Amino acid sequence: MSKIGPALAERLNGVRDYDVLEVVIFLKGEPARNQLESTNAADATFSREQAVRSMETEALRNQAPLLDYLTGQQANTMELRDSTTVRRANKIEQFWINNSIKAEVTRDTLEAILARDDVQYIELDRKADLRELLDVARSDRSAAARALDADVTPATAWSVKQINAPLVWQRGIDGSDVIVAVVDSGVNYKHPDLQSRMWSSAQYPKHGYDFEANDDDPIDAEGHGTCCAGIVAGNGKMGLATGVAPGARIMAVRVGGAESQFWSGMQFAITQGAHVISMSMTWKYPSHPDYPGWRRVCETVLAAGVLHANSIGNQGSDLSSFPVPYNIATPGNCPPPRLHPIQPIVGGLSSPISCGATTDTDSLASYSGRGPAAWEVGNYTDYPWQGGRQPGLIKPDVCAPGPGTSSCNYAYGNPGEKPYVGFGGTSAATPHVGGCLALLACACLKSGKPIVPARVQEALENTAVRIVGQSAIKENHFGAGRVDVKAAYDYGVAKGWWAATVTS
Repeated sequence: MSKIGPALAERLNGVRDYDVLEVVIFLKGEPARNQLESTNAADATFSREQAVRSMETEALRNQAPLLDYLTGQQANTMELRDSTTVRRANKIEQFWINNSIKAEVTRDTLEAILARDDVQYIELDRKADLRELLDVARSDRSAAARALDADVTPATAWSVKQINAPLVWQRGIDGSDVIVAVVDSGVNYKHPDLQSRMWSSAQYPKHGYDFEANDDDPIDAEGHGTCCAGIVAGNGKMGLATGVAPGARIMAVRVGGAESQFWSGMQFAITQGAHVISMSMTWKYPSHPDYPGWRRVCETVLAAGVLHANSIGNQGSDLSSFPVPYNIATPGNCPPPRLHPIQPIVGGLSSPISCGATTDTDSLASYSGRGPAAWEVGNYTDYPWQGGRQPGLIKPDVCAPGPGTSSCNYAYGNPGEKPYVGFGGTSAATPHVGGCLALLACACLKSGKPIVPARVQEALENTAVRIVGQSAIKENHFGAGRVDVKAAYDYGVAKGWWAATVTS
């Protein structure tokens, strides 16, 4: 395996000695994989806090020698002919979530790092326009917005009813005590439907953190994250109940256009106690996503026992630019917590339950991502595709309503703005699944049972509704079908994974 990632290899052509490269350096240790091999979230002795502490401690111990070197290089400058100086290392940041260190380095420092025995590989800190990362289908959003031009009367959104969430609420399960981290463009925590549904702490009174601006105010200035949060937990105060789990609390994690911000955000969600991560943003081929870096992140999320719903992108109708097996975007292409018995190749596990999008008639949205995915890069060669000679990894895992859905308008309160807007894409499907995860996590908490990602995934997959055109119990494009959270809840009750609960 080359130590140089493809984006960095491309960038190195023509780099001068004094040019500064913003890179992520991955150490050889695999704390998350070690944790997954040594513990089981279903074990009565499993402690999330201990698991997280163990992974963090191991990662920081792995990183210590390299950190010492980089710190020394930070004080070591290169003097140019015109008497200007360049630091040989700068802006050092550690990530325990995937055992890496980000830094700005000069070429000679990079070459010295590449020669180290403790370094696995190095890649650029990838950047992208935020709009490329959001998995909303804007045609869906516009069409649904027109349908909401009239005043909204008190009602439950059709998509919430289609997955049978209200039937689970009747059992006393509404997401109470569950924290859902929405990793996105931020959340308008002042929206009336979300105001009482926000997580906060003494350290983070504004309900989360903004890793783009590096401050503690993750307010949404784009609208996408507020829509996602509304589908997870919007309580309908302004007339339309858009939330699948209206009792859950939203942790707002705002990220921008750098991969490392996502890793910081997910690390934050884990350490601050989120039970669920819902992320409707992805890194897409052919922009060289850091596949090994994301795989490590998702292994850590799973090892921490955190449930994770993720979009897959809207490239399904553009197979020329985004060919299989790269049509499913990252990290939606990472392995799920449980491999379905029909999966032809058995490899490693990680956290994302990846989400395709369906219509109100249970047809697959034309743009929903097409599987399979492939893992045949670096140390991760466990789901090969080999140009179609191998089957790869079945993706997505499940589907949920996407086109024509509605959610909270981040701009509500401004002149002429209504409380709700249309939404769509796998961006909309994902928080529907995220809300389902919150409901099933709530069932576990109320029963005093552990939250086990593989069990939750099995319940959703084994009870999913067949999508039009779906022929197998799980298959590429369709996953296991469209989620039915009431059927999944009943499945878990029958298995004894959580107890039946009724309202008093």
